Amino acid sequence: MDNEGAWIEHIRKFNHEFVVLEQQHQRLERELQKLLKRRNLAGDDEFRKKMMQKEKLAAKDRMNEILRRSKLTETIH
Repeated sequence: MDNEGAWIEHIRKFNHEFVVLEQQHQRLERELQKLLKRRNLAGDDEFRKKMMQKEKLAAKDRMNEILRRSKLTETIH
């Protein structure tokens, strides 16, 4: 496993928020894939798709922030 993969595994062991965000991101990805398999999306479904995309992006952004901060903290110590 490369250094980045090892670091992510380390974070998974010690940061519950990261794990929850990762699970949320994966769940949203699965739901989006199901939704996108439909040919025509009704207005409600289109709105739902946009909201899920925003939630997924927010989860990914927060995960990246946790990784960035943990690396900064590790280099300081």
